[in-house]
Amino acid sequence: MVTFFDKTNKEENKIYANKLYHKVYYIKRRNFISCFYSFLALIFNKPIQVGYYFSFVYLSVFKKAIKVEKPELYIVQLLRMVAYTNLLHLQNKTIVDMADALSKTYSLVNKPSKFSLKKLVYKIERRRIKKHEKLTIKSYKKCVLNAQADKEYLDNYKTLYIYPMGVECLKKIPSEYIKNKVVFIGNMRTLQNQDAVRFFVDDILPLIKKIIPNVVFHIIGDEPPANIQKMAKDKEIIVSGFVNSVEDEIKDAAIAVAPVRIAAGIQNKVLISMACGVPVVLTSLISAGIPELITNKNCIIADEKNDFSQAVISLIQNTNMRNSIGKAGYDMIHSEYSWDKVLDGYEEGFLLHDDLS
Repeated sequence: MVTFFDKTNKEENKIYANKLYHKVYYIKRRNFISCFYSFLALIFNKPIQVGYYFSFVYLSVFKKAIKVEKPELYIVQLLRMVAYTNLLHLQNKTIVDMADALSKTYSLVNKPSKFSLKKLVYKIERRRIKKHEKLTIKSYKKCVLNAQADKEYLDNYKTLYIYPMGVECLKKIPSEYIKNKVVFIGNMRTLQNQDAVRFFVDDILPLIKKIIPNVVFHIIGDEPPANIQKMAKDKEIIVSGFVNSVEDEIKDAAIAVAPVRIAAGIQNKVLISMACGVPVVLTSLISAGIPELITNKNCIIADEKNDFSQAVISLIQNTNMRNSIGKAGYDMIHSEYSWDKVLDGYEEGFLLHDDLS
């Protein structure tokens, strides 16, 4: 694997990566270089994120890795890294794992009303990234998305394939849990997760506290910005930041919440929570990415703050309901979203050495 790192990366992340991959080539991302190429991308009408992650040092190390490792197949994680395989003309040997239709996500930034700089950047990026998506889909042999709805949004091109996110289930659902613990998990660097947390804390949590005043809300995810960290001034809001094991942090929760209003594809936060046997209350926007979800059976789907808060209250107050929905969610994930199942055929269409007889 060839990857960037910067000062925000924890050493634990490197340890985890080294366990997953045979060899990892690290390139330090430097802010002034990222800013310079982001500015050039802005001027030349290219996606800003492509400029942000461009580096001639990375390209040089990538070339070295190719020479040393002699890979038969390349997997590009996210559109922002496609520039490197473009430059080396590797389109017919590469799977582009797009994950989500980013232009779809960016089209939703107007819904939450509060202005932010990130919101402005998303608006600028939307048109550029949609053009970049189309060009990549037409240029590469195989592009991967997590959800059928995103494929339909991008016009069902033949080079688009659906491989959902996978997850490891706990071997056993914990028999005990903390009855007033509500969790949210996600990378707190993103606008989507910041907006979801603010929506929950500002609009939903006060309604829950009217009925259950001792509820404790845990925000679990790397790189929480200052405005999220300030929420911890309330003793009943805990901002955890980076954790070594998300599963260990959430498996004793009563409920996981995903009040996401800006998103596309499958949300890993939902899969992980359900894989721990924790029932999830989520918005219809992200439930669409997981067709097996059935409200009031293996999850609860709610959009408006009153409905969302009432769902959380009901699950906290009704232990049998909470356990039943948690178990149904766990069983569904175990059946449909194991890694072996979701990645079956991922390399199909490429003539690899192991395919030769």
